[in-house]
Amino acid sequence: MDRTLRAAIIAAVLVGASQPAAAQGREWTDRVFTSVSFGFEGGTAEVADNRTFTVYGEDATISSKSRFKTDGIIDVAAGVRAWRNLGVALAYHAESTTGTADVQGSIPHPIFFDRPRNFSENIDGIDRDEQATHLQIGWMVPFNDKLDVFLYAGPSFFRLSQELIVDVTVAEQPPAFTNVVVQANVDVRKRNTTGYNVGADVSYMLYSNDSVRLGVGGFLRLTRATADIALANSSVETTLGGVQAGIGARVRF
Repeated sequence: MDRTLRAAIIAAVLVGASQPAAAQGREWTDRVFTSVSFGFEGGTAEVADNRTFTVYGEDATISSKSRFKTDGIIDVAAGVRAWRNLGVALAYHAESTTGTADVQGSIPHPIFFDRPRNFSENIDGIDRDEQATHLQIGWMVPFNDKLDVFLYAGPSFFRLSQELIVDVTVAEQPPAFTNVVVQANVDVRKRNTTGYNVGADVSYMLYSNDSVRLGVGGFLRLTRATADIALANSSVETTLGGVQAGIGARVRF
């Protein structure tokens, strides 16, 4: 799915670049353009951690993996015509998701050698909030008085607030010591990072007068960044952004 949408974005850019000279040379007269869209982000995010430590003179292992399915996003943007058909815009998107975490591993036996106790736990309600501001520099391609496409690219500035398992507490169950009780320690980690965005925004104007034009439109955008999140004794990498699409209102001045 992700590869298909990426290909669609590239195709949109190529289509815009290959339009006839009449479309390419049409003058763009708006001074300010704004949009409000609702959409979705494709793909999934994951945070995984593996660690080995010594307990009772043997190696113990613990691994955790948090998974987050992407959800709906809200996207707002505003820009200006800088020169001819060159536009500069700022867009902002936000999304909140709730995922699950799997914790599993093995702990050596406190009495018998080479007799580890395996455990596995599932934790629900792990939250992840992602926000990003996108600088978009692009070229507006008007096809006629009502339809145009804005092709753009630029840097993206992400802020991530992420709940994750930073450590686990293991308790014994005497007298047999056949099982262990695992308590996951969940904490919030926040991180700022920089990535990129590239995409296309299509607008169709439904109403216009001497001062304003109103319409509808949609966007298709690929945005991506990575961030290192600190745990108790290490750090893990997670991916932000993805392929995004949405539809909404368009206003031109």
